Formats: sequence, C-alpha cells, structure tokens
Amino acid sequence: MTFRTASVARVLPFLIAGSALAIPAFAQTATGQPPSGGFSAALHNAAYEKGLESVLTTPETIGEMLQCSALWDRWAYAVESAADPAFGQGLREELSAGNANSRKLYWQRLARRDMREDDSSTYYDKMEARAEEQADETYAEYVAGSERGMQSMMGWLAGC
Repeated sequence: MTFRTASVARVLPFLIAGSALAIPAFAQTATGQPPSGGFSAALHNAAYEKGLESVLTTPETIGEMLQCSALWDRWAYAVESAADPAFGQGLREELSAGNANSRKLYWQRLARRDMREDDSSTYYDKMEARAEEQADETYAEYVAGSERGMQSMMGWLAGC
C-alpha cells in the first residue's frame, strides 16, 4: 500500500476542499517564495534539528515503524510537489526527497522483518492501515500551514 493509492479515501474530503493538500502552504506563492509567516527550508531545518535534540528513543514496534514509513512517504511527496525548487535545495540532506524515499523503504522493510512467526498478515495489514491513517492526520495538519503541524511533522521525521 502506498500513500497515493491506499489513503485517498481518507484524504478525499481534503482534496475536495481544494488543491492545497497536494502542495504544502509554504510552497504556494506565485513568486516561489514562502508567504509571510510561511515555512522556509531554514525553518524546516531548524524544526528538524529541534526534533533531533528531543528524541529519546527510536521506533520499536511494528506500528511505529510503519508510521515512520508512512510519514517519510508523505514528506517525499511534499518535497517533490513543492512549487519552489529552492525549497528542496535548501533542506538538510536528511530531509531530501531521495533520503525520504530511502527512509520510507527502510522502515517498511524493518517492520516486515520484525513480524514474528505467530503474527498473521492481517495483523500487519491492520497496523499498516492504522499507521497510514495517523500519517494522513499529521500530514493534513502540516499542509494546513500551521506551525504546530510543521513542528509535529518535523518532530516525527527526526524520531524516524
């Protein structure tokens, strides 16, 4: 399951409300510059660094690993769909679209590897669906352009 196919039903209300979900608020200006009070690459980098400083542990459960995978998927999409290429170029290497795609696969593979013999595939599917839903909520808050949404997204990525 990927974000673009599995989660469409969950984000459809946001898509109907407008195309703002596809392009984060920080990238929606005609000039290609972040709007006043918007989020620049430097602000994202700073929020990510703040998240790194506050991380106490790494994901340990299959659900946490799958949520990390889903969040890195959303982040890759956000960077790839940004209207201003300078945004992606100004990000730390860890936040690049290429790294985001690698991290997505890493966490997904790690979750599959951690499946125990007695875990059923329905358990994995259930955990994946829950992780996708939680990632959708985090991403929706992020693309709404709130500082809290950006801090939450960067904090999660730092922990993953």
